[in-house]
Amino acid sequence: MTENIKAEEHSTMTEQGYVPVGQGRDATPVNLYYEIHGSGIEKVLLVMGLSTPCQAWEHQCKYLAETGKYTVIIFDNRGMGKSDSPSGLYSTSQMASDAFDLLDHFGWTSGIHLVGISMGGMISLEMATTEPERLKTLTLTSTCAKKNIPTIRAVTTLAKSAFVSKTLDERVDNMVSLVYPPSWLDQACQEEDYATNREMVKARAVQRGTKTRVQPLHGNIGQTAACLRHYVSDARLLTLRKVGLPVMIVTGTWDYLVRPEYSYHMEKVLKARLEVFEGSGHGLPEEQKEKYNALLLDHFSQTSS
Repeated sequence: MTENIKAEEHSTMTEQGYVPVGQGRDATPVNLYYEIHGSGIEKVLLVMGLSTPCQAWEHQCKYLAETGKYTVIIFDNRGMGKSDSPSGLYSTSQMASDAFDLLDHFGWTSGIHLVGISMGGMISLEMATTEPERLKTLTLTSTCAKKNIPTIRAVTTLAKSAFVSKTLDERVDNMVSLVYPPSWLDQACQEEDYATNREMVKARAVQRGTKTRVQPLHGNIGQTAACLRHYVSDARLLTLRKVGLPVMIVTGTWDYLVRPEYSYHMEKVLKARLEVFEGSGHGLPEEQKEKYNALLLDHFSQTSS
């Protein structure tokens, strides 16, 4: 049962609440937290990555909603934020089914612009290879089709964040240096409230963290298991390619979480549009928000309304 909650003032959000998913798949339905931004005719679903709340899409929600063309749905994946965190090891196909259940609740059965980042890109790829007819475009950001072999730096940082860090500030400190390149973090911030980009992304992450729930350890383990076991074969990619769905792949060249080579491989098999951000890291929607937003708008516009 959906619980509608009054949207925050001065926001593009028009609705927020909970939708039960997984009925018939889980012993108990899993309640997913969602937000709807904007009220345009075009439909967009943004799928977030590992251990990150859906509010990390804030720049894209605002940008797309304010065009007046788009209605955007964001949500917390199972195991994160305000959504339920059932025990067990998750899979990206299971989480893709969660997202389809959410879309079904709102009657979104076709014409969807699907955008995913990192684990969210893995989920999006599962969705696209399962029910491509529901999609209008697909954008895969900082993600992979084959099993991602994480770097030592990624493993140690993620483990420290999950098992050692006791406060939100400590967890944010650990992750910022993994997700963003040091050269960009040390640059002067263009927003007058912050001296450097490091100060800005840390403040934003802490602010988001105060509006959601701390991820429980079993939720982190469940999501991490989904990432480590994710696999979409080249045969499935070739089947998707034959469908003719417009696909855009986006990667930074400084990415310690998901190596850029995985994006190059997907581009080769899918014959997709590839956009490479030289010197940029994993968190492109935050680090390069203006360029990333413009790319989304351009990609969406490649199809007729």
